[in-house]
Amino acid sequence: MKKLLVSLLALSGSSAFATDYSQFQDFDNQISVGYGMQSQDTTAYGGGNNNYSTSNIVQLEGERLLNNGVWINLDAQMVFGQGPTSAGNGYAGAFPQQQQPVQSNYGFNGKVGYAFPLVGQYLLLTPYGTAGLNNNAIAGQVNGANVGEKGALGTTANQLYYTAGAGARLEYRINKTIEVYADQSVTYNWDQTSYANGVQPQNLYAFTSTLGAKFNLVKDFQLGVRGFYQNDQMDASSGNPTGTGAYPQPQSSIGGLVTLGLTY
Repeated sequence: MKKLLVSLLALSGSSAFATDYSQFQDFDNQISVGYGMQSQDTTAYGGGNNNYSTSNIVQLEGERLLNNGVWINLDAQMVFGQGPTSAGNGYAGAFPQQQQPVQSNYGFNGKVGYAFPLVGQYLLLTPYGTAGLNNNAIAGQVNGANVGEKGALGTTANQLYYTAGAGARLEYRINKTIEVYADQSVTYNWDQTSYANGVQPQNLYAFTSTLGAKFNLVKDFQLGVRGFYQNDQMDASSGNPTGTGAYPQPQSSIGGLVTLGLTY
């Protein structure tokens, strides 16, 4: 009998301290597809005029908050239809050949973290780690930059980056219908291209800030909106380009997405 009482007390104690994530799971257990646009400011190589452009974004995302507090997020994203609204110049203005960003990129990224309730079922903090594979994370098409030749505008499809980093997400559940969140991450991207045209492979840092909201308007259906700002910076100097090619350049992007999803 004594052992039975001890076991029951231990069980009741552990249950009393168990965390209930159910009301956050109503928002975070979802699969969605999103569409959006972004505006990009790409620094001109050598100090010429910057390039300003816009592009479209399509994203497929799956998210899961487990009963034990582990949070998982997987997404696949493609940027397309990119076109310059203001073409920049090439090398230092001395050879003012055109420079434009590459025309498409894609990425596959995952995040895994642990959720810490701060205020009951209203405020949730989730630090996480992230990793992924991205193509053309940031690049500018420089034409005859250092040799005074115009060259041909084009794109590249072989600039791959292995991505790893960390971040944190803060969620505030207003009620059973609306949740808002803020997310900040820092990633390091390892360039997998080889030395070409006088340019070294370019590793880069990416700093991303996101503000968003989720709306559970009807059962099993979710509408989401988010806005983001991303700043990409090279880890080291690229060297001195000697020909036409797609070279990474510092870049900032601001944009937003609308998502439609199913909760489960």
